[in-house]
Amino acid sequence: MYLPFFNLREAPFDLTPDPRFLFLSSQHEEALTHLLYGIHERKGFIEISGEVGTGKTVLCRALLEQLDSSVSTALLFNSYLTRTELLEAISREFGLPPEGVTGAAVIDRLNTYLLSEFSAGRNAVVVIDEAQNLEPTVLEQLRMLSNLETARGKLLQIVLVGQPELRDKLSLPGMRQLDQRIAVRFHINELSRAEADKYVMHRLRVAGVAGSAAIGNGITFTRRALALIYQYSAGLPRRINLVCDRTLMNAFVHETRCINGSIVRQSVRDLNGGRRAVGARTPGARLVGRLALASLTGCALLGLATSVWMLPDGRAGLTSPAAKPVAARRATTSPPPVLQVVDDAAPAVPPGVPVPKPGSQTVSAPEPESPKPHGDVALSQALWRLRKGAEALLPTLQDSALADWENLLRTVAGELEVIPFQPRLAQLPHISRPCFIEVLPHVSAPHAVLWVLARGVPDGVLIYRESGELTPISLSELRRMWYGTLYLTARAKTDEDLTLRPGMQGDQVRALQLALKQGGYLLDEPSGLFDMQTQQAVKRFQRDNWLPVDGNAGRQTLIALLHFGGNTLERAT
Repeated sequence: MYLPFFNLREAPFDLTPDPRFLFLSSQHEEALTHLLYGIHERKGFIEISGEVGTGKTVLCRALLEQLDSSVSTALLFNSYLTRTELLEAISREFGLPPEGVTGAAVIDRLNTYLLSEFSAGRNAVVVIDEAQNLEPTVLEQLRMLSNLETARGKLLQIVLVGQPELRDKLSLPGMRQLDQRIAVRFHINELSRAEADKYVMHRLRVAGVAGSAAIGNGITFTRRALALIYQYSAGLPRRINLVCDRTLMNAFVHETRCINGSIVRQSVRDLNGGRRAVGARTPGARLVGRLALASLTGCALLGLATSVWMLPDGRAGLTSPAAKPVAARRATTSPPPVLQVVDDAAPAVPPGVPVPKPGSQTVSAPEPESPKPHGDVALSQALWRLRKGAEALLPTLQDSALADWENLLRTVAGELEVIPFQPRLAQLPHISRPCFIEVLPHVSAPHAVLWVLARGVPDGVLIYRESGELTPISLSELRRMWYGTLYLTARAKTDEDLTLRPGMQGDQVRALQLALKQGGYLLDEPSGLFDMQTQQAVKRFQRDNWLPVDGNAGRQTLIALLHFGGNTLERAT
């Protein structure tokens, strides 16, 4: 119905698993690579798992399109089969009608067919979707089929595609013989926030919209709209399709091509049967915000400019405030506010801190052992105060559910600049300086909140709390909460800011090279000359962190790099 209004050739968010619409996120691309490797190298069993709606079926269809005529394929979507039905289904898919043949004769005929294919230099693959539904006896039959082999390789490659329950089933003691034969495994997780935004754009382009600053022929998604889509979908492609399809329908009804947060919330409410949509704030949450705003003092904000690190001008190099001893800095920490109210509509605590249910008493829970303070504690404290100031502004908005944390931070940041940054999740353990991270801490939260990320640790990060303690959170936990965006801080841009370019030399270039080397991007020893190797290292860093790839170390690149190699940059300047 809405296709002509948006100048679309076809429905962009249809639930049919059409391989033309496959969005190759880093995970889907890696899963497809694993599949092709396992098939062409005749590895036997291959397992691909993922949550409901992560795009496993469309990946299977895309796989079949990637295989040429040298590979015979059998794709089974019905996994509720008996052992006999399984053999008959595989035979039919390979063009071997099993009429009049039963039991061992079916396996003999299948073996003969596979041997002839192998002799002709061809391969054979069975792909079973929704494999978590297979009974143990059927899985055992598949294991027996994998015994059809020659001295040079497996005659039949078997791809099991299913939900996480498939992994659980294969880990049972009775399945250990089959589990040990799976040579290639890959698990598909949800899309990150950045990938989810690109997924929406990709589907629209495939459906006939040519992308530009506005997505195609006047279709635009506001930043808040994309944030709410991700919040509702949790990064699951199927749920993104559901909410985006309904959103386009509602936009058509309102005769607008600008998709904003209000339209997305209405669409989610429709999908939820009229229940409160994501991003809607309760009256209690608004009252909490007003009380917090009343308790703010101007002094805390006025002191931020001297608390937060500043970038260099063209002469001084990359610098940061001199570090005081930890004990001295903690002694100057501002006392906690008198009033501290926690509401489930506006959670603002790191993981590990219990959120009380409405009407219940706060119950003290054992605190996890916190790591020792590390890094710039003064900066973490300053960012915490800045965060509190941004939160206190929520009630002043006409619709606080449309709050944009980037704009709120800029409102209270004074002379500081707030810079959004979207690195890959795997990069977070390498962060060396405090910054903000936007997360959805639990599924009942109506909107995202800000945490102060103190620094990265192996396989996770440390979250700064008002008490000065650091709470660890793993990447696996963070994957479910992260919106894909960090907010870095720097002093306001001036005309003296310098861009480091190829051919330049000096201490600033040496500091840049030291930081790149510490991050594993530069292999050569720092020379102080911005040569070709340095330019390529800068490009790799920019590419890894979704920055404009030009090979020059400009303001944005230097700010990002300082957060991933701050100690080295400080020592070098």
